[in-house]
Amino acid sequence: MNTHRNSPHSRLAVAISSLIVITLLLAACGGSATSGGATPTPGKTATLQTSCPPAGKARAAIMAPLALGKQDTLVYLAGSPASEQQPISNTLKRYTVSTRTTTEILPLPSSQIAWANVSADGQWVIFVGNVMDSGQYKRGIQLVRMDGQGLQTLYCSGDFGWVQLSPDNKYVAFIDVGTLGSDSSKQTFKLLNTTTGTIETRPHDSTHPIEGPVSWLDNTHLYVVSGLGPGEGSPKMSLIDITTGTSKQILDLSGPDQCIDATHSIDGTQLFTSITSKCQVVGYTPTSNGPSNIEVQSAAGGPAKTIYSTPTYAIKALRVATGTSLLLIIHNANTETSHNGIWKVNTDGSGLTMLSSETAIIKDAANEEMSFAGFFGWNMDQPWTNTSRDGTYYSIQVQNHEGNGSVRLLIGSMNGGAPVTVASGVNASPVGWTTM
Repeated sequence: MNTHRNSPHSRLAVAISSLIVITLLLAACGGSATSGGATPTPGKTATLQTSCPPAGKARAAIMAPLALGKQDTLVYLAGSPASEQQPISNTLKRYTVSTRTTTEILPLPSSQIAWANVSADGQWVIFVGNVMDSGQYKRGIQLVRMDGQGLQTLYCSGDFGWVQLSPDNKYVAFIDVGTLGSDSSKQTFKLLNTTTGTIETRPHDSTHPIEGPVSWLDNTHLYVVSGLGPGEGSPKMSLIDITTGTSKQILDLSGPDQCIDATHSIDGTQLFTSITSKCQVVGYTPTSNGPSNIEVQSAAGGPAKTIYSTPTYAIKALRVATGTSLLLIIHNANTETSHNGIWKVNTDGSGLTMLSSETAIIKDAANEEMSFAGFFGWNMDQPWTNTSRDGTYYSIQVQNHEGNGSVRLLIGSMNGGAPVTVASGVNASPVGWTTM
């Protein structure tokens, strides 16, 4: 959750088409998971449908299991340049580290894919794509299996945000944006039950509207953010119990001039937060020179304890890596840049180790920026999004905002060394790790 505040009333999150000022990245519950969601009824043949369901209606998911292999594999989104005849198109691909091979999962011509993430069991990718309906495109929440089979459309609307699949695959949490450009107060937080194909709308709090489901803590508890816009009170992150509808505030995001990032442990018991003071956004990159802290508290909320503190270095981003370690990006803007790069630290704050310097990754210092996530980074929140399932590798993205506009996707070793570029182009965004 990479959050910057200029003042208590600054907007921390913007609409999908706006400039990203906040990136909320939290780790969803890890460990083993079994494929949930709906499966065909014995004795009946279920039909996969890629068209939109009737307006306002949803479909149950059909999720036939897939036997996975053991090779670390990164799923990513590759983009093709736009032309006068055809807009930018996207393709879901996967890269297997051991064989250095790339496999196409799903090509979607003329479709701009967003909010893609890998299921907890590693078998499915959920995403928002274009769906032709009555002669015009709508945005649809879609599923595809890791082998490219099983493409299906669950729900359609004008557009979506913050799409999150629960660890047991039984719920999809999302914001229904409705018609693009519509009043943000009309945006609705919803839950799609993938077993029954029903939509459950959560009440809209006019004082603290839910602006985004950030991450599932477990199968029934969901982190959400609210109060991000002017006049909506103090911004906060809360934990909702979807079975009772009750919520509890976990983090106060109203501190001035702060960059905040958060991630919870793989076992779902702890919440780690990095806080960098005197942080300001200039262009696309938060700029600061510290001080920074990493704190830990119960994942369900409670007193926080500082496990790491630096008076000098700015912690730009924080991720859970393994059950005992965290990944972080240090980026000082103007002074003392020798420590800029990718680091790991133990979950007790000890053993801070540089994995790669920024100079080994960045080619165009004036225009390039590295991050753990892509353009829709606020939903890249699972622990398997940025690190392989066995904790051996991590992924990093480099965006060139001004120069040639290219994007590079790199994979590095958790033992250290310069990351290697595995994809580049107009889009090369990490979706998550699986095994094949």
